[in-house]
Amino acid sequence: MKAAIGGLEKRLRLAGMLLIIGLLVEAICLLWARPLAFILLVCAGGLLCAAGIVVFLYSLVSAGEETPKR
Repeated sequence: MKAAIGGLEKRLRLAGMLLIIGLLVEAICLLWARPLAFILLVCAGGLLCAAGIVVFLYSLVSAGEETPKR
């Protein structure tokens, strides 16, 4: 039985995927010993992790607004 995925679950999945991709980018950059790796670590990995955190926090804040009124 498949349950319908609501807006909160979609945003939480998106936040989780952004964090995982950001951490993978940072892990790869730690193995790569070049000056460009530091820039990639800070720019790409940091931005992806920050975006995941922002999406997660936004989904928590906006979760109360989505409850249906009866």
